[in-house]
Amino acid sequence: MSPKQDSQLQGLVKQNLATQLREAILAGKIAAGAKIVEGTWARHFGVAQSSVREALNILIAEGFVTKGHGRSARVLNLSKQDIIHLYQLRGVLEGLAARLLSEQQVPLMDFEAALVEIRSAVEADNVRQIIECMQHFHVLLLKKTGNPFLVEEGRRLIIPLYDFTLMRALNGGFDGSPWRLNLERHRQILDAIRTGPPHFAEQTVINIMEQFLNVALDVWAEKMQSEPQAISNKGSRAKNKTNGEPSQDQPQSL
Repeated sequence: MSPKQDSQLQGLVKQNLATQLREAILAGKIAAGAKIVEGTWARHFGVAQSSVREALNILIAEGFVTKGHGRSARVLNLSKQDIIHLYQLRGVLEGLAARLLSEQQVPLMDFEAALVEIRSAVEADNVRQIIECMQHFHVLLLKKTGNPFLVEEGRRLIIPLYDFTLMRALNGGFDGSPWRLNLERHRQILDAIRTGPPHFAEQTVINIMEQFLNVALDVWAEKMQSEPQAISNKGSRAKNKTNGEPSQDQPQSL
């Protein structure tokens, strides 16, 4: 095998591993906040540990996995307070983006196309597509300003939040109903940018972001509040296990 073919094969291996791990996360087979031990998963898949590490790097870049310096990788986990803080910051950054776009009188055709895609996904109850389209709309809002610092900071907030939304939605078996009201709110954002004045566009986005937050809390709050007790109970049961069942750090059947 030539070096080029070997490189291509390694690329396929890590992409395949990333796909399997991502789907396990989205299916709830690897819980939010769970540690992902490279060696354990390497043995599970029958691959080199370096291949798992490269796959995890893909998921870290996508926002599904986090890893601090010198620490094991863990599945993304956001608390209720994290979500509130993220939406508050999004309101500031995306409000600024709306003001800049209104001042610059940027053409909005690509936003209109993005809105059509969101509507189509909602009508089809395709949750994955809905969230992908929503993320695209809001990242586009930042990109169109031409401010790379605004884009970088905004993406650091938006991508993990939408990844976590997808995890919650798929684990909860949601349809498109939580996002139906948000269709009109996205239309309001475009109308405010188009008609101005700029400060009105900014305030409109800040207000709408608060409404997005309320929807998120209505959908997730009850379940998220019950999780600490559920996790605590799971931990207590794990301590008392004597039957050799795998712990949360070990891979379950995928």
